[in-house]
Amino acid sequence: MKADIITVGDEILIGQITDTNSVFIAEKLNDAGFEIRQITSVSDKKEHIKLILNQVSQHTDLVIITGGLGPTADDITKETLVEYFETRLVPNAEVLEDVKKFLKSKGFELNERNVKQAEVPENCRIIRNKNGTAAGMMFEKNNTVYISVPAVPFEMKEMFETSVLPLLKKRFKTPSVIHRNILTYGYFESDLAEKLSDFEKNMHPNVSLAYLPSPERIRLRLSITSEDAEKAKKILDTETEKIEKEISDAVFGYGDIFLQDAVAGILKEKKQTVSTAESCTSGNIARLITSVPGSSAYFKGGIAAYSNEVKMSLLNVSEATLDKYGAVSEEVVKEMLKGLLDLMKTDYGIAVSGIAGPDGGTPEKPVGTTWIAAGNKEKIIAKKYIFGNRRLLNVRFASARALDNLRRFILGIDIK
Repeated sequence: MKADIITVGDEILIGQITDTNSVFIAEKLNDAGFEIRQITSVSDKKEHIKLILNQVSQHTDLVIITGGLGPTADDITKETLVEYFETRLVPNAEVLEDVKKFLKSKGFELNERNVKQAEVPENCRIIRNKNGTAAGMMFEKNNTVYISVPAVPFEMKEMFETSVLPLLKKRFKTPSVIHRNILTYGYFESDLAEKLSDFEKNMHPNVSLAYLPSPERIRLRLSITSEDAEKAKKILDTETEKIEKEISDAVFGYGDIFLQDAVAGILKEKKQTVSTAESCTSGNIARLITSVPGSSAYFKGGIAAYSNEVKMSLLNVSEATLDKYGAVSEEVVKEMLKGLLDLMKTDYGIAVSGIAGPDGGTPEKPVGTTWIAAGNKEKIIAKKYIFGNRRLLNVRFASARALDNLRRFILGIDIK
C-alpha cells in the first residue's frame, strides 16, 4: 500500500519552522506496512492544496494531511477539503463538547472561533482530539483514503497513535515491516561499510541495511517486510548477531538510545561513579550525562574549566605544564583528569580540552584539535582528535567521543 504525506503551511516553506511531523508520520506509516511514495509541503492557498490533492490521488492509497486546522484566518485546510469533497460544514456536538472540555481544562472561555472549529464536513468521519480544539477528519474518494490531522506536534502524535493507526489497520491489509536499530560509535561511515562489506554480500535476501550517521552515533537499521512477524524477528536476530561479530567494539546499544544512556547502564550495573572536567565543551558532557533519569546515582559533578586560571585553581594543573605544552595538549588533559579525580573522588573521569573555533587555531593546532582523557586513579588514556572548523559540531563530536572513550575504558575495549 502506498501513502503520501502533505504538510500545509507557509511557515514551513519559508523556513520558519522545521517539519518534524512528516518524519513522525512517515516512520509510523512505514512501521504499519505502508510504502511512503512522496512527502509534499504546500502553501496556505486553496488552489495549491487542491492541485496537490488531485496529483497524489491518482497514484496512492492513503493521503495524510497535516496543518491548517486552527482557528485563525490562515487555517484553510478544512474549508479547502469541504470544497474538494463537495460537501458542507455542519455543527458536531461531540466535537463541540471536546472543545469545551479542553478550553475549560486550560482556564479559557469558549469564543466564536472555537465554536466554528466544531463545524465539520458533513461527509467525513470525525477523529476526536483530546488535546486541542481541532478535530481530525477522514474521507474516502475513488478508493483513496484521506486523513487530515492537526499540525501541533503533541496533538498530532497522540491522535495518530491512538486513533489514526487503529483506523488504518482496520481499513488496509498491510504486511509487517520490522526494523532493528543497531547503534554504533567509533568508526566513520565509510569504515563501517568496509568492515561490513562481506556481511552485506551474504545478508539474508529479504533484509536491507541502511547507514544513518550523526555526530552522536551511526545507526545501522536492518529492515524486513514479511507476513510472518515472528519469523521476521528471528531472521533479524541472526543478522544482528553477524553484525555484532564484525564490529563488537563499536556497538553500544539498540533501539533509540545514545552514548549517555549506554554509559548510565554500565555505571549503574557496576555501582560506580563518574565526574567531568571540560574546557571546549563547556559542560555539555555533564549535561548529556544528567539528561538521563537517575543520573544522580552515578554522576557526582562536573567542572567547566574554560580558563587556565580555573584549570590551575580547581584541577591543580601546573602553570609550567600550561606554558610548555599549551591548554590543548595531552599533558594538560591528563593533569585535568588527575585533579578532577582527587577533587571529586569518583571511580572514573573525563577531561576535555580543545579548540572549538572558529578562531584560535594555529598550523600546529588547527581549529577542531581536541584532546580527550578518560580513566581512573590507576590509568589514564588520552587521545588527540581533529574534528573540523564548525564550533557547535566540534562540541557535539567531542562530547560523543568522550562518552564513548569512557565506555570503552570501563569495558576494557581499545579506545579509537
